Amino acid sequence: MKQIVKFNWFIIQSLTILLILCTINLNAQKAAIKLRWVDVKELSIEGKGWTDTKQFFDRLPAKAQDVVRPSIWELQHDAAGIVVRFVTNGTSIAARWTLTKSKLSIPNVSASGVSGLDLYVRENGKWGWFGAARPDEITNEKNLTTGLSSKDRECLLYLPLRNGIEKLEIGIPEDASFTLPPERPSGMKPIVFYGTSIVQGVAASRPGMTYPALICRHLDRPMINLGFAGNAVCEPEMASLLAELDPAVYIIDPLPNMTAQMVKERTGNLIATIREAHPNTPIIMVENTEMGDAPTNPNRRNGYAAANLELRKIYEQRLKEGDGKLYYIHGDKLLGTDGEGTVDRVHPSDLGFMRMIKIIEPVVKRALKRN
Repeated sequence: MKQIVKFNWFIIQSLTILLILCTINLNAQKAAIKLRWVDVKELSIEGKGWTDTKQFFDRLPAKAQDVVRPSIWELQHDAAGIVVRFVTNGTSIAARWTLTKSKLSIPNVSASGVSGLDLYVRENGKWGWFGAARPDEITNEKNLTTGLSSKDRECLLYLPLRNGIEKLEIGIPEDASFTLPPERPSGMKPIVFYGTSIVQGVAASRPGMTYPALICRHLDRPMINLGFAGNAVCEPEMASLLAELDPAVYIIDPLPNMTAQMVKERTGNLIATIREAHPNTPIIMVENTEMGDAPTNPNRRNGYAAANLELRKIYEQRLKEGDGKLYYIHGDKLLGTDGEGTVDRVHPSDLGFMRMIKIIEPVVKRALKRN
């Protein structure tokens, strides 16, 4: 019996020593790989509608500070929809980033979505997920992916959804190279999304899983995400800012933040402002999504059904007036019909966002084709 105990103790000691040696070896390998860091401002940045921003990764122009409400100005610091494109042959890709806010997560959304980075790679002409980095504090250094073969890869890095970026660098082995990605086809314009926290990306697990990101990745188009959580109410100043842009398509999706009266008073004016500046640009109007528990609690529908009705009236009136570049998406099936598409009755999960694009993306394709 004593011999068995001694033998077992010998095995435990041996395994412990082996584990320590493996850890030391891995740390030594990590230390041996020296990285060179490149500020992403030297690479290709997409997702900014304006270049004259107060902070580099802001989503609205500096002049908007004196125009929009303070809550919108604060939200526009969030880097939702901004992406970095680059080509590298590195066998590993790391990121070093400093956030603007110390609050890394919010209810129902982990730090990966709120403050993390999300990496995709183009393989065989399509974008595929490649890696991600979740922050632990306001300044972080994390591997996005490792163990790669040395060949050129075109990469797409999504920035945080509900946090801002003070500084962001990409790290690759010293003997690897960075180059700029292929230019977009001549004349390709972005898709502009205006809306609520749903457009901004709450509650996607990663920045690349929002419905604007999914659609634009599938269509291989740049996007401009002007989602403002809790603050998309179609005020005239936002209408004027939207009209300054020159996209391929506008997607207008603010109803979850609006009452029926607000829709009646404001949304028609927002559409008219955009249309005056862009007579031929497609505009897609999106209804409020069905609340997750509406199938089992129909009373949930009372408020947003009235708002949807007002939106439909605006759409039909504009059609009568001859606006032939207007599209309409009903909200009742955007998240499915089983109540499983949200995390909290309102905000889509990754499943919910995937369901949304099955309905919205074909309409976007049709609008792009006609245009």
